[in-house]
Amino acid sequence: MKASVIIPTYNRPDLLQRQLACLADQVGDAIEEVLVCDDGSSTDTQKSMLPFEGRIPGLKLLWQEDLGFRAGQARNLGIAKARGDLLIFVDDDVLLPGDFVINHIAAHARHGNGCLSPLMILGFRHRAHQPPVNVLPADAEIEASVPDCRVEELGVGGRNLESCEHPWFYVYSCNFSVPRRPEVSFDEDFVGWGMEDIELGYRLVKSGYDVIVEPSARVLHVEAPQPRDPFLCEDRGLPPTYDTYVRNMVLFIDKYPEDAHLHELLGADLRWYVRDESNQHWIKDGHEHEVDSVMIFEREARRLAAMDSLRDEPGQRFREPLV
Repeated sequence: MKASVIIPTYNRPDLLQRQLACLADQVGDAIEEVLVCDDGSSTDTQKSMLPFEGRIPGLKLLWQEDLGFRAGQARNLGIAKARGDLLIFVDDDVLLPGDFVINHIAAHARHGNGCLSPLMILGFRHRAHQPPVNVLPADAEIEASVPDCRVEELGVGGRNLESCEHPWFYVYSCNFSVPRRPEVSFDEDFVGWGMEDIELGYRLVKSGYDVIVEPSARVLHVEAPQPRDPFLCEDRGLPPTYDTYVRNMVLFIDKYPEDAHLHELLGADLRWYVRDESNQHWIKDGHEHEVDSVMIFEREARRLAAMDSLRDEPGQRFREPLV
């Protein structure tokens, strides 16, 4: 088996270069290609890739117009062009040990009994505020870093996943792999940060995929000074932005209205959000709120956005209702 590595990127050529350096030093001959999927950067992504031409098999740049944060759509560019047996998804701000790719492939071979079974292999993510001394992170450097909260929830070796009712909830785009199959595609209705990877995991599990944790397939996430992830912002005392996360959670629920468990699971999180005094953003005020009020607001916002789209009014795609 060989892998297509799919990397969405946006205006982060320095981070992308560090990651490509990791991919250039992978052990074995497991990479079919590396597809850099540019979400409309204004920086010169192609220039940052030049030092790796001839060092990384099948290195290719794919580009889409900048219409806002569309990481799922960018990944779909790579999926459409991929030729590898496996698709490995990573984000552009993670560093990869030298055995990263072969560990993903070995996990598919081991758990699929040597064939390409419908499996999602989840790797572990560790977090660091500063990059390691060497671009290619050593095991000791990863061990010394902070494990992601989902690593802690999944437990040693991922054993807690066996009893989990919703394993798809742990599918996150910075480190997972699947066979290249027709059903693997991100839902392009999800725009902005949050939930597009988890929704893909949900859909694949419902179609028969098993979720397997492979702790040896690890990445080191070097956090940006201002992370896009609002929950990382919370951890670091920075002002978080929850708007697209809430919007995408409501969209997720509405796509599967028959699934009461999904509604209950995501609703348990939605109850913590309320509009701020200016009625412009979702915030957390430490109190529980009516989930239905959140749902009603976002559904109306989606309806107005659809009307604006039909009228072709630029810049009004995500206008929110005046309430």
